[in-house]
Amino acid sequence: MSWEEAWREGRTGWDAGGSPPVLRELLERAELPDGRALVPGCGAGYDVLSLASEARVAVGLDLAPPAAERFRALREERGVPAERARIVTEDFFAHRPEEPFDLIWDYTFLCALDPSVRGDWAKKVDSLLAPEGELVTLIFPAVDEPPLGQGPPFPLQPAHVRELLEPRFTAVELRPVERSHPGREGMEWLGRWRRR
Repeated sequence: MSWEEAWREGRTGWDAGGSPPVLRELLERAELPDGRALVPGCGAGYDVLSLASEARVAVGLDLAPPAAERFRALREERGVPAERARIVTEDFFAHRPEEPFDLIWDYTFLCALDPSVRGDWAKKVDSLLAPEGELVTLIFPAVDEPPLGQGPPFPLQPAHVRELLEPRFTAVELRPVERSHPGREGMEWLGRWRRR
């Protein structure tokens, strides 16, 4: 699948039009680390814009230039300063930031990767995260079969994500979420992870 083609052709069924309710709740309760935040596979960048604040610089990564164009338009519409929220058009596995991130937010990124590279994802998030940083995953779709045929999205079970991360991380929280975007109810789990 070409992500750029999907964006250019408007085949973006994964785009829910805004940040998920659980992210908004975490931000309202000020539970997430300040500093530098990374959103891999950020698409239009709703979550990048939600995370950006006076105390947090948010960086989105996406392979598709049309997603970056959409992000920049949204950022301008919402009046978010470019120094607080930006996007980098680059492969997640090739990304080499100048300094590590205090927060990595993963939602609909891990499930978009071929299952064969999930171990590489775990190593990469470990390398990108600051020593005291936090990885937050909204695990989706937490089902046994792909919701849309062969995937992506590829099914993700919370136990499998724990297995991927446990050599390096401890689960601080792992639970089903109470509120989701329409059509995703019962298929999302929140995972919060800190280094061992």
